[in-house]
Amino acid sequence: MTGEKVVSNLARFVVVVWVFVVLILVQSYTASLTSLLTVEQLRPAITDVNQLLKNKMNVGYLKGSFVYGILKNLGFPDSQLITYQSPEECNELFIKGSVNGGIDAAFDEVPYVKHFLGTY
Repeated sequence: MTGEKVVSNLARFVVVVWVFVVLILVQSYTASLTSLLTVEQLRPAITDVNQLLKNKMNVGYLKGSFVYGILKNLGFPDSQLITYQSPEECNELFIKGSVNGGIDAAFDEVPYVKHFLGTY
């Protein structure tokens, strides 16, 4: 099979534009597909404090934090409240989960949460 030479400058311009349009469409499709697959994995299983209470899931809070009082006011019994003293300990509790004496959620102040999310 022999290819024909593009002689006209206008034809060259059209071919170049066509190649870029196809490239953009392929990249857009790939990005959309990746986004759809990733977003499904990032959705949290628990989205409401009441679900934690209803399912009797353990929650963590930083030792000495004012968050303990808020959690008690929300109705969490002491048996569901677990303290941690560092982001490392919080991560270990998340890995264990409620079934193994860990936590399923943590309540903390925004700067500490940002640090935790940046680290883990």
